[in-house]
Amino acid sequence: MSPRPLEAVLRFAYVNGYTCNEWAEPTRQCLGEKDDRKMTNELCELLLSRFFAQTRVSEPLLERYIAYAITGNEDHAQFDADDCLIPPTTFLTCIVKYIETTAIQNPRQWSHILKCLPTVLSVVDADQIVSDLLNEKQNEWPRILCDIFTMLSRLVAVGLFRDHYAKDNGKDASSTMMAIDNDFATQSQTLNNTQPGESSLPFNFTMSQPSAFDPDATIDLAGFAEEPISTEAIGSMDGHSAHDSTQSTTTDRERIESSNAVKAAQIIVDLIEKKSAKRIFEMMNNQRQQQCQDGTEKHEARHSEEPWATCQAILAVPSSQASSADMSQNTHIQKLLLMINRLTDRDLDRRMAVHIKYQELEDEGTARALPSAGLMGYLYHMVQIRPGLSDECIIDCLSKLQTIKGAFDEAFYLEIWFAALTGLREASTGLYKAKGLAEKDGQQQQDETDFSKLDMITATNFLLWRTIVLVKIPYIIKKLQDHKGGDDTKTYMKRQDSSVEGLELNSLESSLAELYSFAGLLNGCSSPMASFEFFTTNTPTKLMDKINFSGTNTAEDDEDDFMKLINDMGSSLDLNTVAVAKAIKGVGNEEVFATIVRVCHDYGFVRDHVADALLKNITSIKQEDNDQGFDIDMVDLDGSDTKQHHKSGDVEVLTKNVEDRMIAIKENISRTAISELLHIGLVSMIHTRRIIDFIIELLVEKAEARDIFSLARICDALNKSSSIIDVIGQLYHPVAILGPLEDLCNNWKPADSEMELDGRSGFDSPSDEDTDGVQVLYGKYGKIWTLVIFVLNKFNLYANVGSVFKETNGFCYQFFTEGPIIYGFDVTDQSMEEFIRQWQTALLGNDGVSDDLLRYSTPQQLLQAAPTLLHRTVLVYENGQLEANALLGIISYFQEKFLSFTLFPGIISVLGGDVLARNPSIAIMCLHQLLMSGNPPDMLLQICGTSILGALISLSEQRTQERMVAGIPPNDMNKNEMEGQLNVLQQYIKTNLGIEEKNEQRQHHTETISTGVTCDNLSQKAQDMFRYIVKSGRSMFMRDVDADIVALWDASKAPKQVITHYLDMVMFQTALEMGGPHWFVDMIVNEVLEAGKSGGAVRAAELGSCLITTPLTRSLDTGGTCTDLLRCLLQDVVPSSLKKHAATNASFFQGQTLGVFTGDCLVLMYDRGDPAEREFVQEFGRQFFETLVVDSESAPQIIHVKHDTEVDNHGTIGVLPSWSDMVIESPIWRGFLKGLMSNPLINESWPNTFI
Repeated sequence: MSPRPLEAVLRFAYVNGYTCNEWAEPTRQCLGEKDDRKMTNELCELLLSRFFAQTRVSEPLLERYIAYAITGNEDHAQFDADDCLIPPTTFLTCIVKYIETTAIQNPRQWSHILKCLPTVLSVVDADQIVSDLLNEKQNEWPRILCDIFTMLSRLVAVGLFRDHYAKDNGKDASSTMMAIDNDFATQSQTLNNTQPGESSLPFNFTMSQPSAFDPDATIDLAGFAEEPISTEAIGSMDGHSAHDSTQSTTTDRERIESSNAVKAAQIIVDLIEKKSAKRIFEMMNNQRQQQCQDGTEKHEARHSEEPWATCQAILAVPSSQASSADMSQNTHIQKLLLMINRLTDRDLDRRMAVHIKYQELEDEGTARALPSAGLMGYLYHMVQIRPGLSDECIIDCLSKLQTIKGAFDEAFYLEIWFAALTGLREASTGLYKAKGLAEKDGQQQQDETDFSKLDMITATNFLLWRTIVLVKIPYIIKKLQDHKGGDDTKTYMKRQDSSVEGLELNSLESSLAELYSFAGLLNGCSSPMASFEFFTTNTPTKLMDKINFSGTNTAEDDEDDFMKLINDMGSSLDLNTVAVAKAIKGVGNEEVFATIVRVCHDYGFVRDHVADALLKNITSIKQEDNDQGFDIDMVDLDGSDTKQHHKSGDVEVLTKNVEDRMIAIKENISRTAISELLHIGLVSMIHTRRIIDFIIELLVEKAEARDIFSLARICDALNKSSSIIDVIGQLYHPVAILGPLEDLCNNWKPADSEMELDGRSGFDSPSDEDTDGVQVLYGKYGKIWTLVIFVLNKFNLYANVGSVFKETNGFCYQFFTEGPIIYGFDVTDQSMEEFIRQWQTALLGNDGVSDDLLRYSTPQQLLQAAPTLLHRTVLVYENGQLEANALLGIISYFQEKFLSFTLFPGIISVLGGDVLARNPSIAIMCLHQLLMSGNPPDMLLQICGTSILGALISLSEQRTQERMVAGIPPNDMNKNEMEGQLNVLQQYIKTNLGIEEKNEQRQHHTETISTGVTCDNLSQKAQDMFRYIVKSGRSMFMRDVDADIVALWDASKAPKQVITHYLDMVMFQTALEMGGPHWFVDMIVNEVLEAGKSGGAVRAAELGSCLITTPLTRSLDTGGTCTDLLRCLLQDVVPSSLKKHAATNASFFQGQTLGVFTGDCLVLMYDRGDPAEREFVQEFGRQFFETLVVDSESAPQIIHVKHDTEVDNHGTIGVLPSWSDMVIESPIWRGFLKGLMSNPLINESWPNTFI
């Protein structure tokens, strides 16, 4: 029997002392004969079996062969894919099989394997693995990494619990070593008597008879080599020559095992921190859980796939032995054990989202968590409340807040970053939560639609937080620096404790350098934007096809794509190359800190060499090798890639592509081109503001030119990508979109653009093929009008139309202030009556609406007349003069592309009123036709779905009560039929809007984006939220707060993916609107006083003043404006609270907390808003301070010059409080005055208030 080729080559090369290259050449020929995985597996098994056959001897040449085979270099310095003989996946799959039998017997061999292992694992690409998992592609790396963690944990355990594992092999460590030494002496003597023809090598040269090889024997290479082999050729890998195993002692063996344990621990830590192993396993579990059908399977899947629990069990201290004292004190071992314990703590992620960093305060010895509660309030308001604050208001508030806090620029900018990253961390936590599928086949498609809607909401929330961190905050910091008027960007200081040591940094750069050290938080915010489908339009584009299918080519394809990109760089014909698609994915998946640095560098306040220094070692973490212990803050669980500095090329490619797209769009506007550009803006935050500015400028340009065709294409692209509307509304006021369109919506008529019909190039969309003539123009106007309605509805601008439309006599202003009007037959405007009669005749006739009628009508007239047309058509049907099919035909006619824009809000509002007020059966029939039959407009449910649902639910409740009062039996056929129609419509709307309703709360609906909040518990939840934000993450004495954080939102019971934030400004907004200003202010003051007694005073004052002075409602009629809340605070709640708590002998510190809170409210409201509001606040504050002048030694001396000033537009100031002797003599009063005086801006805003 002839030996196998690979074994024969290895035996011959080993005996003759061939170098690695000399051995590799014939080995490649053998592999080339059968270039499959079977041959590489055979080679790997051959090398490892011979390698681990030696238990006491170091084999330098065999070590070199193994290193060359798995890394491509005999010194294993770097990985060379071209020269290596065994793929990394094959080697890692084979090596894990040897751990159980060789971990104790072969420490020297494992020492060499551990030296090569980091080089082999360097090929792990976390981004590619995650992308494959998201795209449901096969990838064996998660399984291999799971086995590697188990293998390495076993090696660490051997070093920690040496005696325990030796006993498991049948003897303790000392007896094992003695037996091995005794056996070795005998075997060595036998080897010396071996005949020349016999073999003592680890290869069976005489294949015809069984091998007599002794694994503990030494090797006499000189007996087989033709000439002596130099010691250099067989030198060991670590520089030590091979030595006889008789020189080995127990101490040497223990030293090697300890060294192996430390090396294995380092490799595990590197896999977690630098190779994003945690993120890989989380993504794998999420993908697996999507296929599970019940909670038990989800639980089992999670614990069966992640290796953390297995590693923890392996590293647990055995009951029979304690760990080695020397090993347990090793820094790397400590870090590993801490990581494993934290990774097995399932509730840690939610707790760590807010408990970020602690900073000691000077006063009262309290502790405050970064970020501050006030900054969190402002930044969360920017994301959650619409429309958002203006940039001027944000800059003013932040500037005052920094002065109040007395913070240096570097510390204050760092707190801003922390506040924004906290929200992003919370948003990214829920982005990839598992989604279940229904068990019943009949419900599967419905549930999938439901989940997709909910996923879109969650993804949009994540997108808005990314925009805040990567677009808005750098812009705000730049504006804040400009607002100060200083030249701080040219004031530098050296830092000695960062990755940019030795560089002189300004405050902006220094804040980034400090932020860089919080690797755990940053990596937790670096969720990949691999779910590109969340932000795509309804119509597929070539760019999306390239993005979805890029990454499947080989390395040669990548090079070809790059060469094509270089060749086509000057061409604008193909802007969607594969290289561009890969650049988009690369930029979208970049770590959040790298993107922050690039954006700040683009703004110009981070210099080139500082940006390079920050990006160079973006994932490096300082190792604490001193004797001061282990720094827990340096632990990085989520990890990140070490190749971020290579992604600058992606940014350059994408920047050039964006510029080319803008040029192409200016030359020829198309909806597809605009949609692709908008999609790039959603993924690449470096280009977001540039792209949005370009779209707004293009919108203004085409609106001024009254180019309705180009405007329709732009508006249609914006309608199809609702996420970009959210981003635009976050960066600018919605007026930026609506303002340019106001004049065209007011005054455009078909005659203005009819001449352009013949010159237009093709159809903008397939739906245009169904229209011709003037109908096309009405369809174009309809797309523009749809965008106007969509923006008004999304940002809730109906409450203050005057801030949006400037022409008070224009159509838009009149239409939205008056609302849908139904004209009677006695209408005074005869032209409108004639218009209605002509359209009614056309609709009731058989020929439909003619081009002549459309030509001599205007869309504005049609929008005004549409409610009346529907109302009169229903009257004709009620009188029996129109068949039901004819009525439904007229309703369907309004679904046509050129008339669909009249449905919202006019026709839908009339039908909603009819559901409750007139004839619900007809209204429901019409709604069923509009929503569930024919071809309903894409935006109909998105704009009007909630209002229709509200009317239907109200009707259901009304009919239920009528049945109960009238005693109508439940089995009444007419009633049940009506309820069936109602239920069908309600379920259809809920399914398409992603609205979930619990069985026990049929009449209650979620009012905010937080889970478990209904109208029954809204006030209590709002109060609990305030308290938890104040106290969470404060100090070691407040850990009892943590126990109820999860129960507060009850997220574990939520059956679907939800948005959960620790601070929900929408909840406070809803609580203000439902509870009223007095209850809202009183709740805040009570919590502030409670914090002054039990802890959290600074945070309570910051959060309370933010809620009072930040606009939560835009309506001027609800009494919830900031000036109304300030008036309620100073005239009512503060005086009554001081009187109440003075009677109970409240503490000085409670009064001081209330004074700080009151002073912050006054200062933050000062010199803000329109002139009337500024005058009111200034006069109101002055008169309030005058009331504090009392004849008491404990009171400060206050200017009390009287003025009889009344402020216009706000009425009189009103009656200000007076203070009784009981209040003035109480400790809480003295504390209240001290708290007011502590604000440094009081005397600046109201000069000479405190002397």
